[in-house]
Amino acid sequence: MDEYIVTIGVETHIQIKTKSKIFCKCSTEFTEEPNRNVCPICMGLPGVMPTLNFEVVPLAIKTALALNCNINRISGFARKNYFYPDLPKGYQITQHEFPLATSGYMQLRSGKKIRIKRIHLEEDTGKMIHDQDQNSLLDFNRAGVPLMEIVTEPDFNSEKEVIEYLENLQRIVRYLDVSTANMEFGELRGEPNISLRKKDDQKLGTKTEIKNLNSFKSIEKGIILEIERQKELLSKGERIISVTMLFDERKQELRPMRKKESVSEYRYFPEPDLPDLLLSENFIEEIKKSMVELPSQKLERLQKDYGLSFEEGEIITSNRDFADFFEKSVDGVKNLKKVTKFFIREIPAILNEKKIGVKDLKFNHKDLNKLLKMIDEEKVNLNFAQDILKKMSLTGNDPDDIIKCDGGNISLNEKDVENMIIEVIKENSKEVERYKNGEDKLFGFLVGQCMKKAKNRANPKLINEMLKEILKR
Repeated sequence: MDEYIVTIGVETHIQIKTKSKIFCKCSTEFTEEPNRNVCPICMGLPGVMPTLNFEVVPLAIKTALALNCNINRISGFARKNYFYPDLPKGYQITQHEFPLATSGYMQLRSGKKIRIKRIHLEEDTGKMIHDQDQNSLLDFNRAGVPLMEIVTEPDFNSEKEVIEYLENLQRIVRYLDVSTANMEFGELRGEPNISLRKKDDQKLGTKTEIKNLNSFKSIEKGIILEIERQKELLSKGERIISVTMLFDERKQELRPMRKKESVSEYRYFPEPDLPDLLLSENFIEEIKKSMVELPSQKLERLQKDYGLSFEEGEIITSNRDFADFFEKSVDGVKNLKKVTKFFIREIPAILNEKKIGVKDLKFNHKDLNKLLKMIDEEKVNLNFAQDILKKMSLTGNDPDDIIKCDGGNISLNEKDVENMIIEVIKENSKEVERYKNGEDKLFGFLVGQCMKKAKNRANPKLINEMLKEILKR
């Protein structure tokens, strides 16, 4: 039994989806050309005056409401002072004493509630690039890009809980269209703070922070490594030092980056160039009314309305467009269980193969609905439906057109199947004779020949039954 209790808190930076930066008019568009989207304000040149891009406010409020937070009617900006090459001003404009929102929570699948301590607005820093000659280069395109930082209480006890929380958070901001939240582009950055204590200790242990985690896999691995590192030190009687650890993606290891600063070292003081942010009750209510159905709400409704299992619902609600596409595609279908399994198996396979979203498919929900109803009414079997769907994804033609091009018949009736089986028996007389003499395994071969001749237009169950019956004659 483990003698240590693991305690984890998470700070998450999410890039807010706006066309311009938070305190100037520079574009937030990603570009490979360094230092293109910059101006005197985001470069921190003397004499400049920042102006809040108000677009960020309703987007951050939507996120706060989705996380059950209290929205503060008055919030304010502050300067966070520290020196680092990617921070041209020598300070970062953020929110400190008076954040936008506080006291929220997210409920995990287990029922456990993760408390949200605060959500605040701030600007991003620039980006440091280290080349092969050990030179450090600076790109300030990212400096001033709007961020919201979401800080949890130390309520996590495992890396699995952290990953579930972050996956849910990513899903929420994508549903709300607040952020694209692509981790590989730094649009969602989760930074766990980890501490260990003995089971009989009430006081939390010394915490360390992990940075440079650009995937859920990296976050999980980083947490596991840091827990192991701290356990080893504590078992030797050594003291944990409060440091920021850097995760090396290539080597899959952690290394100390710098001593972790205390709050007082940042010398926060109110931002003199920006007024307080004042929000009316009506403004917040209007935002609340504009909120779309959240992933957890949609999952619960789909399970209830469509009889989906939790796992099926999780897959379908993983993406808002995908969930909407599903609902439109299965409209009017009676046998939802059968059709849902087909949808979940086939549609993601096409999307993954082509590396596209549902909006980029060559066919629309009406065409897919037509095919799903054919499955529902047993006009086509699943193998034939799969062939039709592949052709739909290549050509954009609807199912009726594809069936016409393939000969015009949807499915073979019993008489057609009987005639076809008789033909197969005649064409494979030697194999039929061997089967009748005890080689039972040849039955599968004969079924395969029938399916081949039917071009997937016959029900496999019907072929099995009729073939057995005809072979007994």
